[in-house]
Amino acid sequence: MKALPNTVCPLCGGANSCAPAQAGRLDVECWCTKTIISPDALARVPAELRNKACLCPRCASVLSAED
Repeated sequence: MKALPNTVCPLCGGANSCAPAQAGRLDVECWCTKTIISPDALARVPAELRNKACLCPRCASVLSAED
């Protein structure tokens, strides 16, 4: 299985810094494996991009607007 070449954050449109997407393969380590991803941020990813595009570090750590 190959990494999808999606290098844009589906929430803000900025670079997502996804190492596998940039390398085109899944055997490279990425920043997201060492951080906690906000469940609120994941919930805001459009359905058509879920499991297809990674969040950027900034969007991944954003707390819910209600906090």
